[in-house]
Amino acid sequence: MTLRTTNRLVAIVGRPNVGKSTLFNRIIKKRKSLVHDQPGVTRDRIFGKGSFDGQDFYICDTGGFEPTAKDHIKAQLVEQAELAIEEADVVIFVCDGKEGLHPVDAEIVKRLRKADKSFVVAVNKCDVALHDSNADEFRKLGVKQVFPVSAEHNRGVSDLLDEVVAPLKALPRPKKSPDAIQFAVIGRPNVGKSSILNRLVGETRSIVDPRPGTTRDTVDVAIKYHGRELNIVDTAGIRRKSRMVDKIEKFSAVRSLSALEECHVAALVIDAEEGPTEGDARVAGYAFELRKPIIIVVNKWDLIKDKDSKSTKKYSEQLRIALPYIPYAPIVFVSALENQRISRLIPEAIELYEMGNRRVSTSEVNRVLRQVLVKHTPPLRKNKSRRIKFLYATQVGVLPPRFVIFCSDPDDLHFSYKRFIENEFREAFQFGELPIAIHFRQRARKELSDLVGGGKAKAKGSMADEILSEEEMGVLAGADDVRFDDDELDAED
Repeated sequence: MTLRTTNRLVAIVGRPNVGKSTLFNRIIKKRKSLVHDQPGVTRDRIFGKGSFDGQDFYICDTGGFEPTAKDHIKAQLVEQAELAIEEADVVIFVCDGKEGLHPVDAEIVKRLRKADKSFVVAVNKCDVALHDSNADEFRKLGVKQVFPVSAEHNRGVSDLLDEVVAPLKALPRPKKSPDAIQFAVIGRPNVGKSSILNRLVGETRSIVDPRPGTTRDTVDVAIKYHGRELNIVDTAGIRRKSRMVDKIEKFSAVRSLSALEECHVAALVIDAEEGPTEGDARVAGYAFELRKPIIIVVNKWDLIKDKDSKSTKKYSEQLRIALPYIPYAPIVFVSALENQRISRLIPEAIELYEMGNRRVSTSEVNRVLRQVLVKHTPPLRKNKSRRIKFLYATQVGVLPPRFVIFCSDPDDLHFSYKRFIENEFREAFQFGELPIAIHFRQRARKELSDLVGGGKAKAKGSMADEILSEEEMGVLAGADDVRFDDDELDAED
């Protein structure tokens, strides 16, 4: 596994609370990096994609640069910023036009020159033309040109980017590749998510600290694994709203849920010493509601004492009881500290992704549905006058695999029978470790004849127009019998 070489990288550095994250969001045209008037909100390198004047590039937001800081986290912020400078092709050095020149600004410029990096000085918070004169003071840093900008009001940003992308035009353009697998690492605070990310990518990308809540933003890193591209996203811990101490933590939790919603596969990290908690079940519930393929990662397994050959089995049974929403999820026992079995996570994520992308032909779906109905006779309607008729089924989506089953009275179907069909589908189509979604829709028998009978055109505006592709409709048109209203079932009415 190798870290993807990211050329055409632009890094944003500067003191705390000078508007780096606001400028970052302005350039990528998304609200990806948290913005708040409290210093120190951004704690990790945040990556995004930008484009200007026909030049595509990656851009990196960093935490506030305080060279003399003795606090553990602030010291790591300086280390993160220096790593960003080392990797970057161009650096945007952001200063505060309202506060004026600060001694730390001179220290940052000194480090940029020592690193021999091309850099551009952006004097932020020049909201109106009258404030542009504030930028002149920063010429004392020994730079030929400074750019007064207002990231909040999008003032002067275009002129700044003209200067930023000029050195990038001489660099080779990155080769386009298929979309990467989005792999999100989720869980409660302080369970070791950042340590796992750092192990997966082979370097420190997320700050690690024993205090919970260290990671506040989503941190994503692109890697290659045997030719497959993945984007691994480390998220902030998610806990009960009543326990969130400030507005920033609430923003972080929302961002984490957004990352979960956008990912293809998720890893739910659990603290082995604490065991599965209500918080873990809550996070698992979010993943279940979104029908995300998920790996249960039991971290800190090295701290469990007196382990034997049956320890993992017993622990897995506890997990299945505590996390009833996701009984299908694979379980991996790891230690980020000792780097034990971390290497299993990427292959597992790729396998779930490929499994979740499989499509089953409509004819095969209907064949299995027929077998399921023979195995367990469809239930009666609520008034017990007739049995519910199943007409046909088809797969309509992937990741997760989604199926639509048309039947006569879907509202009368008991949840236990729906769950029975779901479990049978999962086994028959070998989706054993995946969530699947089945939607039961109303369909009258006469409407079916419009779809499959006598070469007639599809009914305009029918649900099939919205759900079924032309290929799937063609399969249905060639089917001899997909209504599942056999004489044997009718005789039982």
